[in-house]
Parts: sequence; C-alpha cells; structure tokens
Amino acid sequence: MTFCDSVLPYQTASWLSSRTEDSITPRHRIAAPGDAEREKLVARKLGIHGWKRWQYFRQHYSGKWGDEGQSPVSPRSQESLLKALEHLEFATSAKPSLFLTDDGHFELAWRDENGGSIQMEFGPKEFELFMEATGIEETHPNSLLDQVVTQHFASK
Repeated sequence: MTFCDSVLPYQTASWLSSRTEDSITPRHRIAAPGDAEREKLVARKLGIHGWKRWQYFRQHYSGKWGDEGQSPVSPRSQESLLKALEHLEFATSAKPSLFLTDDGHFELAWRDENGGSIQMEFGPKEFELFMEATGIEETHPNSLLDQVVTQHFASK
C-alpha cells in the first residue's frame, strides 16, 4: 500500500539557507563594569526568583512591548532600584517580589512583620513609597532615596 507517489526527502527552502539577517532583539549582552556586583546584590536581596525576574525584564522588555504602548525598562529606574537594594534590610520573613510597570519602572512589593503591604516604585526622577501599616503614601525625588530607605528600612 502506498500513501504517496513522491519519495523525495524533506528539503530546506532555498531562501532559508541562502541568507542571514540580524536578529530583531539580540539575546546576548556585553557585560558592563560592575555587572557582577549588581547581579550579586539583586540575588542576595531578592533571592534567585527575584534575580531571574530582574534578568527577564531586562532582556525581554528593553524594547517596545504589550499592545497598549507600554514603555521599555527605564535605565534610571533600574539604577534607583539597585541603589535602594544597597540600603534595604528586609525582615527574615519578607519575600520581596519584583514587578515591571507599564511605564517601564521597577516596583518592589513585600509584607512587613505584621503582614502589612509595602510597595516602592522606582521612577527615573522620583520614587513612590506605600506602607499600609503606617498609612504612608509618599513621593520623593531620587536624590532622597538613601535617606528615606535608611529611615524606614535599615536594620536598627
């Protein structure tokens, strides 16, 4: 019984093997000075899951994304996030989660010792802080980031 009269093997289309094109979004990146230290900082403060999310956002959201014109990852937002992580001290029970907003800003969210919500969104020029337990909902210029983070979250 024959299913097909043709006995030709599979073939690759000629155009597929005769040209090369640049990738739209390259999957490699060149390490900049200090990258290893930044990666260690993120892994130490946010854990392996947070580090993976940070890498994912940086790799896949550095260009246009979404259907509604969402903004790519803001390099200044990332710098603010990293600066905050240098000073943030999380309670041992805290499990900080990292998000990316439609504006391309990084946002950290976690729970305090009593289960109250804490959120920080890092914009290119200012950051927002929300603390459910105390009712704090503030916006500060990034120049005050060290001071505000130390005031609220440094180990005492």
